[in-house]
Amino acid sequence: MWNCPCLPVILRRGTYGFFMGIFLLAAPASFASETPEPQANALAYALKDRVGPPHPDTIAAYVQAGATETKAHELTDREWALVEQAINSLPPLHQRILEKHLARLSFIEAPASVGTALTRMYEGPNGEPLFDITIRADILDASLSYFLTQKESTLFSDDSSGLSVQVIASEAPALPYLLLHEASHVVDRSLGLTRNSGSFGDMWKDYRELAEPYAQGPLAQSVYRRAPRLPAAKSTALYAALARSPFVSLYSTASAGEDFAELAAWSTLSQRDKIPLIFEVRDRNGQVIIRVEPLKQVAVQARLRAVDAQLSRP
Repeated sequence: MWNCPCLPVILRRGTYGFFMGIFLLAAPASFASETPEPQANALAYALKDRVGPPHPDTIAAYVQAGATETKAHELTDREWALVEQAINSLPPLHQRILEKHLARLSFIEAPASVGTALTRMYEGPNGEPLFDITIRADILDASLSYFLTQKESTLFSDDSSGLSVQVIASEAPALPYLLLHEASHVVDRSLGLTRNSGSFGDMWKDYRELAEPYAQGPLAQSVYRRAPRLPAAKSTALYAALARSPFVSLYSTASAGEDFAELAAWSTLSQRDKIPLIFEVRDRNGQVIIRVEPLKQVAVQARLRAVDAQLSRP
């Protein structure tokens, strides 16, 4: 994610982007079903040398996002094993780009911050793009389903409707998804993929502005589009609009960069790891009012193939 949860923007030199989310601890589980290649293990070992405290500007950004106290989090051996697994689960292109452009990987304790992960982009000594990725330590033990459910809940304010949102994905850790999403930003910005439009031209007038008809209606009125929280009673209409759209998630509507990162992440998770993505709106008795499965939608599948084609080019 490129900026604070409500204001996603293109990163410029020394600027940031937050991946939004609030979550609790959950038991970790296996994520990728494939055995990591030897070179992937070597990459994780190399990136371990780049783990360090967050940049002071990064800490300041977490405070601005609501953190009451912040400090660098030192990984335990168990936690590093989770991070290593997440690195090893990245697709080969993402691994190569991170090896070349990732300068720092940090973990932070930031209670009350609405941001989960933050990516800082800046110029290296020769003008090359470099990136710092910082992740809240809470995410290390959060399940994917719980993390996504809590993230979606921030779209809505409490009302008397009794409606709530549940995301069904996986009880595996959220960390591999989160790192894959952030690494997809690094791939995008390093290769200039969304800057050159490609398959995103039909959905976006520019990096931030949705094209018609998506610029009107419920999809344009969520927190991800810098609008106020919606009453929970409007959640059904919002997810119905998602079901009619070519977006893989509501978060994809934040910017062309988030659109790309979500497509790239869910292409890998759905095809390789067979992880579903289901959004349900439920009433106060737990009955499902609407169920949306973007990965099964024809328009979304076409865009997943388009992103796969972009990422497979030499």
